[in-house]
Amino acid sequence: MLENNLQKPLTLEDLGKFTEDVLLPAIEEMIDQKLEAKLEAKLEAKLEEKLESKLEKKLSPIWQELRSIRQDLKRLEEKVDRIAKASSEDIIAVNTEVEKLKRRVTLVEKHVQNHAHVLQTN
Repeated sequence: MLENNLQKPLTLEDLGKFTEDVLLPAIEEMIDQKLEAKLEAKLEAKLEEKLESKLEKKLSPIWQELRSIRQDLKRLEEKVDRIAKASSEDIIAVNTEVEKLKRRVTLVEKHVQNHAHVLQTN
């Protein structure tokens, strides 16, 4: 029977049936795959763009706050450094003043003792 079909000339009906049964479904499948791939790529790009936009909107205030915190921290560190430096300088200055005062007290004590001695002898 197959040999009979191979010997038989092709008709327009045979070509039409082959086109409908084989060619059109294959072409349709290829087109569907191509369209699906392009659509997926476009959707993926759109979703990524939307996601980036939303993330940027959400993260922008957080980044600004972080920059502000960093600036505040830097100012605080500078202030602590100034206080620490000032404290060291203040301690040195106070120690110097204390030493000067001790010397003056010693001189005054000697002066008082001299006057007391003079008063006692008179």
